[in-house]
Amino acid sequence: NFKHSLVIQSLHATEGAEATNGDGFGVGWYTDDEKPLLFRSVEPAWHDRNLKEISQAISAHTIFAHVRAASPSVANVQQTNCHPFRYQQWLWMHNGAIDGFDSVKRDLAFAVDPSLYPLIRGSTDSELFFYLALSFGLQDDPPSAVARAVGFIEAAGQALGVEHPIQMTVATSNGEGLWFFRYSSERK
Repeated sequence: NFKHSLVIQSLHATEGAEATNGDGFGVGWYTDDEKPLLFRSVEPAWHDRNLKEISQAISAHTIFAHVRAASPSVANVQQTNCHPFRYQQWLWMHNGAIDGFDSVKRDLAFAVDPSLYPLIRGSTDSELFFYLALSFGLQDDPPSAVARAVGFIEAAGQALGVEHPIQMTVATSNGEGLWFFRYSSERK
């Protein structure tokens, strides 16, 4: 449905902090293979010539799509910062922000499992959040892992004087299940 396409969402977002999301986009989808496929670009969705072609060719039981408006604290517009993020069979998208990210980034990074840390490619709070959730058991129990990651982010932020450390809407999948989470430190 064109009404809900990435192009329309990138130009006229109705529920986000920004009406225009022109700092890249990404699509992840599951085929019969265990590992999902990714197409990510730093181009605005409305400007990427390949998006229209690839969107006509994708056939999948689960598709994740994301348009990006970079947070001021992680404004780097680069392909590795575009969602969805992938680890093995897992896809992850996050809208929102870790407030005070520059201050808590080191503490969060040290909590990531050492075997996973080298896989972090970008500089976003969203990708680091994903690897925290993986470190806290996302593959075994997504709700508990996300809750543990959120609790860790809140504690780290509050220890450094951040009043409302996290705002989030998260979608994640392993190709068989879908999980969605929404939370804000402001609305406890």
